[in-house]
This record gives sequence, C-alpha cells and structure tokens, in this order.
Amino acid sequence: MHKCLIFDADDTLWENNVYFLRAIEEFLEVIADIAADREEILRVLTQVERELIPQGGYGTGNFLKALKETFRRFYAGADGAGTLSNIEEIGTRLRSHPMQLLPGVSAILAELRQKHRLMVFTKGEHGEQTSKVMRSGLQEYFDWVEIVREKDTAAYHGLIKTRGLRPNRTVMIGNSPRSDVTPSLAAGLWAIYIPHPHTWDLEHEDVEHHPRLFKANSIHEVPALVERI
Repeated sequence: MHKCLIFDADDTLWENNVYFLRAIEEFLEVIADIAADREEILRVLTQVERELIPQGGYGTGNFLKALKETFRRFYAGADGAGTLSNIEEIGTRLRSHPMQLLPGVSAILAELRQKHRLMVFTKGEHGEQTSKVMRSGLQEYFDWVEIVREKDTAAYHGLIKTRGLRPNRTVMIGNSPRSDVTPSLAAGLWAIYIPHPHTWDLEHEDVEHHPRLFKANSIHEVPALVERI
C-alpha cells in the first residue's frame, strides 16, 4: 500500500544554510571596523533573529533585517547608510545563489514516486520557497507543495486535515529536529531524520528515541526505511 512521504526542502533536498553562513561571514567583514568580537557579534545576531522570528518569520528578508539590527546595536554613529547598503548587497547575492541539490535527490525521488505520493512541506517566505522549488527542477515529483509560516505540531495537524492524510501511513523526512522531527511525531506521523552538517542553529534540539522515528545518514537510505513502515 502506498504511503504519503512528506519532504522538508531546505537542507533536505538542496543546500541552503551554507549560503546563509557565507552571508554571515560577509557581514562580519562588513562591520569589522565597527565591531571585532566575532563571538559577541554572532551571539547578538542569534538573539536578534529570535526576537524577529515571531513577527517576521523565516527567509532572506527577515535575515537581512536581523543583520541590519545587529549592525545598529554595535554602531555608535549617526548614519551608517554605506554599511546598510553593503548589507543589502549581501541579501542580493543570497537571493540569487544557485540551487545545489543534495547527492542522489533526483534519483531517489523518482524511485519513491513510483510507489508513493510525495509532497514538500516547508516554511518561510511563500514567494522565496516557491521559487526554490521551481528552480530546483524537482516539482514534477511532488503532488503538493505546502508552505507555512511555522512548522509546529498545529501546522502538522492542519496538514493532516487539509490533505486527508492517514498519520500511520504518512512519513515526514527532514534534517531539522525542531521543525521536522519533534512536531511530526507529536502529530502522530512517522519521521525519518537526516542530519545535515550545516543545519541552522535555531533548528537544533535533542532527538530522543521514538518508536516511529528512524535516522538516516542520507536520502539514499530512505526507500529501505519507508519499506519498514
């Protein structure tokens, strides 16, 4: 019997956070003359991101707001327009980065598509995430693409209701403990956790043993794990 396989997008199907990490390195260079304590800058940036997410959500736009606000918290001058312009340029490069699929993604999706229904469930700016899906060339494999503001337990319950999913025949596959693993299990789904070396710090949390949870080293292991469900 076929199952519904739900895939996270960023850092599950394609590289994503590595580009944000590069943007942060550029930001550190831009404000080096203003603030030189790398660890303190990163601490403040993380705090600012936490503050902005409830209102601004996720994505490049809110990330740029966080960079600008972090700059303002270190800058004692009256203007700073030049630095703010440089930060905007960082955002322009970030929005236009190439789509780099993770190894084996296309082949594995094609294989899974033969037996199961596939969908993308991701969070962030709707236009930005839609663009990534289209630029990835993977849209042909998916029955649905759902983009939400937050991937919490309530969002998974909403997805189950909207799409008429059977939790015991539905599997969430992703790299984020906070957004992919914990809430999907809480909603009654199965989950396959595929760690990524560059998962965003704010997506980390402890992953505890669970009878409906599998851990994979890469997407190549997903077909065999799905067969065990």
